[in-house]
Amino acid sequence: MKKSPMSNSRDAKHRITGSIALCHAWICLAAAVFASLPPGQAGAQTRPKTTTAPAALAAAHDEVTTRYTGAQFLAWRQMEANGRKCRVSSAITFGRHYELNHHRVTVNYTGKGTVEVYVAGSRLAKPYGILKKKLRFAAIGSGREKRTVSRYRGESHAWLFLRRSGNVRIESIRHTCWRGKGTLYGHVPGKFAFAGVELPYRLMYPRNYEPRKRYPLVLSVSGSGGVGTDNVRNMEMVILARHLFIRYYHDKELECFSLVPQILPSNAIPGPYWPKGDRGAPTRSYHPDWPAVNENGWYVQATLALIRSLVADRRLGIDLDRVYFTGFSYGGKACWEFLKADREMFAAAMAGGGWPIGRARSEPRGMTLARLKLEVRRYKHVPVLAFAGGDDGMRHGSSAVCREIRAQGGKSTYLEFPGVSHVSSASKGWGNRGNIAWLFEQNRKNNPKPGKDPFPGGIYAKTPKRP
Repeated sequence: MKKSPMSNSRDAKHRITGSIALCHAWICLAAAVFASLPPGQAGAQTRPKTTTAPAALAAAHDEVTTRYTGAQFLAWRQMEANGRKCRVSSAITFGRHYELNHHRVTVNYTGKGTVEVYVAGSRLAKPYGILKKKLRFAAIGSGREKRTVSRYRGESHAWLFLRRSGNVRIESIRHTCWRGKGTLYGHVPGKFAFAGVELPYRLMYPRNYEPRKRYPLVLSVSGSGGVGTDNVRNMEMVILARHLFIRYYHDKELECFSLVPQILPSNAIPGPYWPKGDRGAPTRSYHPDWPAVNENGWYVQATLALIRSLVADRRLGIDLDRVYFTGFSYGGKACWEFLKADREMFAAAMAGGGWPIGRARSEPRGMTLARLKLEVRRYKHVPVLAFAGGDDGMRHGSSAVCREIRAQGGKSTYLEFPGVSHVSSASKGWGNRGNIAWLFEQNRKNNPKPGKDPFPGGIYAKTPKRP
């Protein structure tokens, strides 16, 4: 297989060393890698297709096509899948640092009969275990394109499984796939230094990026399972960012910058709050669980500083009136902290399976509910869509905060999915295109002005009296 070449913050401590500089360095590296790849035997590759984009985007991902003749197809290994014989191509791969996804297959054939195709992917060099599974072959018409999307991250190897029946002669096969260098679910890694500590994050560019256009920025905050420093676990969680790549990547109306900053463990951040001292510590009476995402905490402040840096970079073209917050579980709790921390940043928010106050599975009552009413005064101007499963104990907080936002004149929608668990509610919320379309329709210009913060810096009145 012949492989062709790939065509300010206030403080000096705040610097961005992420995707722009990193991807720029990848240009030379990618060129060197492709120039040194040996020729293959299974098919011929055309020059990779790149979108109109700056050098950073061109280095981050492209599309590559592999073609096979009928004679090459007959040389594929014959194997058995689902009790029937099929032929399997050799591995399509460009090295373990390349992620392959969004596969498109076209088969040209003559004669009477059927042709069925299946695309398999893996991070491993051999398709271990794939043949033991029930493969979902799909019939394909001659000259028609079949699209397949993998729901798993970082797959660096792909195989074409093809079977035929009747008197069919394969003339040619074409396979095209999205190829990302160092990406996970299409997101490029980066680091942002804030208060002496680096914030790991991943950023995905819009698919058909045009430098002169302005795009929304969608922030995705993961659940507690994404906490770490590897810049990997944050992408493994049930966050909107994964759906933006897998489900909505080819949706022109949902093109955006997707940002996923990783929540650091408490022993990796200063103090453990920013700045050192107790300023970032939450009020234990009302916010006892998972303090790392408190409004004055290091993670929230570092992420907001990162967003401001990205928005200020005119080379990117981020629409400052269309910055959206999304989060699930622990990230859903973070929603209300982010909206309090910067009352003018976000045009809208989506929070799944989160809670605004108290313990995770508690229902705000008495003094806790009175305190929630005070906190809502700070972010009621931001439209919010919250969702939870009917079997999720965290639904109590989600429904309570939406009721209170509406009671104070704000716009909020609460969706509850009957009989659905905590984790399963994520696919119900993020997988509904109508919900995502609603988010992208929101514009900060159309929201009420936030006005003066009634409780600057999170300093509230004395403990509210019991209602």
